[in-house]
Amino acid sequence: MSHKSHPFLLVTLTAPLVVALPQQALGDTAATALDTVVVTGTRSEKLLMETPVRTEVVTREEIERKHARDVKEALEDVPGLMLKRIHGKSGYEVWLQGLDSNRVKVLIDGEPVAASTGSSVDVTQIGSLNIERIEVVKGATSALYGSAAMGGVINIITRDIEPGLHYEALAEAASFGKDNIGGETADIGTRRASARLSGRDGVWYGALSMDYRDSDGFDATPEDWNTQGAEGERGDWSARLGWEPDQNQSYELLGGYYREDLNHRISTNAAGKEIRKIKEEEAERTRLGASAAWRTAVGDIQARLLQEQFDDVTYQDAIATAVKEDRRSASMESRRATLDWSYALNDDHLLSAGLEGFEETLEQRHDDTIEVPAGTDRHSIEMYLQDDYFVNDRLEIIPGVRLQRDSDFGSYAAPKINARYELMRADSLTLFLRGGVGRGYRVPNLKERYYVFDHSHLGYMVLGNPDLQPEKSASYQLGFGVYGDQGAYVDLNLFYNDITDLIETAFDPEATADRGDGVSVHRYTNIAEARTQGVEISAAYPLSSQWKIHGGYTWMESEDKRTGLELPKRPRHQVKLGADYSFADWGTQLSLDGVYQSREFIDVAGSMESPSWSTLDFKVNQPLPWGVTLFGGVDNLTDTQRDFKDSSDFRPDEGRFFYLGVRIKG
Repeated sequence: MSHKSHPFLLVTLTAPLVVALPQQALGDTAATALDTVVVTGTRSEKLLMETPVRTEVVTREEIERKHARDVKEALEDVPGLMLKRIHGKSGYEVWLQGLDSNRVKVLIDGEPVAASTGSSVDVTQIGSLNIERIEVVKGATSALYGSAAMGGVINIITRDIEPGLHYEALAEAASFGKDNIGGETADIGTRRASARLSGRDGVWYGALSMDYRDSDGFDATPEDWNTQGAEGERGDWSARLGWEPDQNQSYELLGGYYREDLNHRISTNAAGKEIRKIKEEEAERTRLGASAAWRTAVGDIQARLLQEQFDDVTYQDAIATAVKEDRRSASMESRRATLDWSYALNDDHLLSAGLEGFEETLEQRHDDTIEVPAGTDRHSIEMYLQDDYFVNDRLEIIPGVRLQRDSDFGSYAAPKINARYELMRADSLTLFLRGGVGRGYRVPNLKERYYVFDHSHLGYMVLGNPDLQPEKSASYQLGFGVYGDQGAYVDLNLFYNDITDLIETAFDPEATADRGDGVSVHRYTNIAEARTQGVEISAAYPLSSQWKIHGGYTWMESEDKRTGLELPKRPRHQVKLGADYSFADWGTQLSLDGVYQSREFIDVAGSMESPSWSTLDFKVNQPLPWGVTLFGGVDNLTDTQRDFKDSSDFRPDEGRFFYLGVRIKG
């Protein structure tokens, strides 16, 4: 049988198994995960199991149970989601359904986060303490999000502020084991300290949070100068102040600040001689926002303003010299104003509309040379219209369209439609079909058009291309689900994404020859047409009041339509499995989570292959009196790690990792 029939075979095999879930697993106790209210797919509040736009959620409970330090670690168990090391950097980016991070929009409370490196958002830069939940919408099937959301949306929703005064603090110490700098297995290699203070009194409310991480780095190749894990610190701070004079209006001021100062050892060769360097990177992000919401006779209205500044400075400092050399700095600023409106026309129609104005500017310097002049900018005006139509008690349809007018690329309309049909609802069992079709559209951002990505220490550079054209896509999603009580569910989803004018990097032989120093030069260009298709299955099942198992499987096929070859860095198979145990008498929680990923090609010719790999993580939480919880664990128990001397090996960078910590709440 051809491998192209696998998705439909899986549907045929899975459907009867879903219906046959044992009824004792679907009892009378409501499951908190399935009762989660989500907003990202439709911008209206819906239960997770009832939203027509397929949404996956990482809850606050999961974040704490798995000890996630940042958004990257919080997303690790989401089926079909891939976390990729940003090449030449110390962070990670998110890929969805085979579409890379350039096409995944990362939001905080619905507001986009600017790309921190290249065209990607580094999700390790966002600490976890202030996160209530993370909602993941895959594919270009939501009308609410425009350019850069072709692959989907990651919406990070911050924690609610409850009445009274509340605090939370956390401290953690960890070790890279054999990869500790200095080689002492028992040494502490990283440290974390986090704190949050929130309160609500009458009409006023506010919150302050801080997440600080410090690392000595790690070294998997002590025989040479190079290190793989960066040394340095990351700090993430946020503040929120609100005034709610009555139930019909509220006003908020928001502020956020992130800073990192990281470095690691690298070496280059010149005329057969090794030159040892320290690569230093300093980055700062500042976010300032204001919002207001009103409930009126003509609908709910929300207005928001956001200003974000991201600055990045890198050095490649040769240690044999007394000064820092090879300085490259970049500064990006974005400003956004949005106005959203929703109105219940009657019991069957909920109308939503929005208007958004956006502007961004970019500046870059290399030593004293201006590479991207100040004033390089783009701006756009976008609007969306959506109708949430309840056809009857079983069928809900959400048609929508998003219109975009870009300063450099003109106008474009992207229609979408989603639907959910309830096949059966009983006291302990719900079966439904869910699907969506949407057109995606992404204009090249300023970095892709003008930026210089200097990875010369790794032997290459990537240059922007001002002549790039927008990407277009068609996204199809079709799913079947069965949800029961006590957290039992099976959710199956078929997907197909077709992209034209895909922006990728291509080797530039002339620019490489002009450099004459052995550094290969690449440029962004519209050279590719591609497709990804596959099936995602996720499930959870409570074996008893103490044991719960959960997991997911993704089969994906990808193709470069010009060559017929498989797209690089897209593994065919991914499996994520986990088991959670709770001992009620002591409150003890134990978790075991594993990941398997099949081999993947890493070049467009399909001639270089990275091997398959698997990892296993163990977590434990032990509550104590007075709101104290001790926690600890071992990540990557199998000590699966790439061979850093093999450029085709893309297995995990970090080996076995041990940690202990304490959390206190009040």
